[in-house]
Amino acid sequence: MARTLRTVLSNFSAGELNPLLKTRTDAKAYFNGAQTLRNWYMMDSGGLMRRQGTTYKASLSGESRILPFIFSDDEVAIFVLSNNRLDVFNSAGVSVQSNYTTNCNWTTAQLFELNMAQFGDTVFISHRNNPIVKIKRTSATAFTATLFAFDSHTSGYPRYKPYYKYADSGVTLTAAATTGTTVNITASSAIFDTNANWVNKTIRIGGKEIDIASRTSTTVVVGNIREALANTDATADWDEELISSHRGYPQGISFHDNRLWIGGVKSKPSSVNASQVGDYYNFSVGTGLSNEGIDVAIGGDTVNEIRHIYSGSNLSIFTDGGEYIIPTSSDTSAITPSNIVFRRQTPYGCSRTRPILFDGATLFTQKNGRAVREFIYSDSEAGYAATNISVLASHLIDAPKDIAMVNGSSTRPEQFAIFTNSGSTHNGKLAVFHSIREENIAGWTLWTTRSGDTFHSVTSANENLFTVCKRTLNDVVTYTLEKFAEDDSLSLDCSTTSTLSQRGSPLVKGASQSGLSLIIDGLTTAPQIQEAFTIASVSGTYTITAVTDNGSNTYTISLDGALASSPANNAVITFTKGFLHSVNGIYTNEVINAVYGNSSLGQFTISASDTLTFTVDPQPTGVSVGFNYIPELETMPIDVETDTGPLTGLPRRIVRCIIDVADTLDVSLKSPSTSSAHELVILQSGFTVGSDLTKQNGKKEFYFLGYDKSPTVTVTQNDPLPLKVLGMALEVQFS
Repeated sequence: MARTLRTVLSNFSAGELNPLLKTRTDAKAYFNGAQTLRNWYMMDSGGLMRRQGTTYKASLSGESRILPFIFSDDEVAIFVLSNNRLDVFNSAGVSVQSNYTTNCNWTTAQLFELNMAQFGDTVFISHRNNPIVKIKRTSATAFTATLFAFDSHTSGYPRYKPYYKYADSGVTLTAAATTGTTVNITASSAIFDTNANWVNKTIRIGGKEIDIASRTSTTVVVGNIREALANTDATADWDEELISSHRGYPQGISFHDNRLWIGGVKSKPSSVNASQVGDYYNFSVGTGLSNEGIDVAIGGDTVNEIRHIYSGSNLSIFTDGGEYIIPTSSDTSAITPSNIVFRRQTPYGCSRTRPILFDGATLFTQKNGRAVREFIYSDSEAGYAATNISVLASHLIDAPKDIAMVNGSSTRPEQFAIFTNSGSTHNGKLAVFHSIREENIAGWTLWTTRSGDTFHSVTSANENLFTVCKRTLNDVVTYTLEKFAEDDSLSLDCSTTSTLSQRGSPLVKGASQSGLSLIIDGLTTAPQIQEAFTIASVSGTYTITAVTDNGSNTYTISLDGALASSPANNAVITFTKGFLHSVNGIYTNEVINAVYGNSSLGQFTISASDTLTFTVDPQPTGVSVGFNYIPELETMPIDVETDTGPLTGLPRRIVRCIIDVADTLDVSLKSPSTSSAHELVILQSGFTVGSDLTKQNGKKEFYFLGYDKSPTVTVTQNDPLPLKVLGMALEVQFS
């Protein structure tokens, strides 16, 4: 005898779960999670909404990374970094500065290893192989890039840069004179390896600067003594500039406690330096007073390469071998040369992907590229912990190379962390993390775009979420800058709005025409079957049933009815149905979807003329065109508890599914045992294209056939229309 039980899926806040959890009905997340969750926006309420689409803003010069610049609430910019180039767009995605190349020293291969620090109108960009670049806002539409330069005394010397003795401590230098511009400097060991490593570099003897002009041998260089030396004795009291093309440049950079912090110089990877308080270009350690510069290194039995310096409640140092903080004694105290100390907190190691602050914690990608951890203070640990927040969805984390954080807004209250994957499994897909810490809610979903295209970079600035996509358009690989919509009003990717126009200036060609045919000219493109028009001084509206091209923009058209009267020569023809819609040239030869209001107009292949013609009534006046993407929700295998235990592994049938929808116009449901999907398409009587349809709300019923040992329900959508799923109730039948 068959029995039927009901189970309710009240929310999907746990997100997509690792396939290895398919039998873990004992796990708390099981009945709040999904086997597949793609292209959904996870709402704070626990329901799901089709994710927002994107609007096309620009085609870029090549592979690019985007970074935010937030000058104020009212002024936001997006930096687009590509090979030796900077482009700047405003918050609307409009270009304000194009093809700036001065001092843009980053290469394509370095883009996703760059670190950034902003203070007011200035941004610093760092990479271990390049000098620090300083990008300064000079106006809302103008930015300049210069190389970072350390302060110096008013006389020009000394220069307040960090120094370090890379050679063995016992190596001495001897100057042939105490002053002069061509003075031999002799080392006790062969340390001057090549010209390129030493010429134009600065060394210090007894704290006095000498610029190296040439190299004589591995033990002798010729220097320009900038500050008189105390004597010409051999001395081990010497050092060289910490940062140079020979020794490398800082990888990590951040502002904290009114200092600029740098670290991870390639030749001294575990070292951290801080500027003097309030003077971000002065790194002189002086005599160690509290406001002077800081030079300190992480101790330990292994060398930890500093990859990121991050300012939070404490200064966090992320290395390849673990996570550290530089604590202070209280919330009001500052870090000084006398109290600075590194405290190792966790041992996981960080990738080169820049961490972000999200929901009260610092999120970072573990160096193996397979886990995302949140670095946050734990009362129970009396220190910082690095919890793996991706443990239930580890299959979605695939070598993230870019991270963005999206704050809530008036139209989108949810907050997300978004990771751009670069691994072989999910390359170019966005792993999206939704969290409400106070409600103990955390879940992941995956965002994809048109098949064959990928997300390449992502960033947010205030409420603005931008992405760079790698798309193949007209058989050409193109990088596009796109902006996500702030609400659910857009369900297409890389979308634009068409421009409506007539087909030139159509006129009747020749008088005394009658019957079911008409010759017209003055058209810029051929008319189409089913298009409708009127003729000046002739009553009625006529629909085209056939077209013959006579050449020279002249056409003979067949009509659905005889002309009411003979039109005059050159009588004006006005199309009432079938206007041309000009679309963006990037769509040439591409298949796009068109949406007008809440109406899906279908798929179209764009010709070389970059135009569309619609024969619907009334004629659309502004059509959104772009690429469709498919949302997909597949539940975990539906299981219920019986008086004899769970039904895991036993044949059972989902008899009925009651899905609770909100503001929905199209939804499809399918079970594995069902050969085809059940689709609910919401239309109203008297429907006309573009009219405000009544979006459906409430519970909709679907019935399924067939038994399965792991029954699931898949929810998807074929057309780019509004869709929200709040929950499900399922009736499960078993013997």
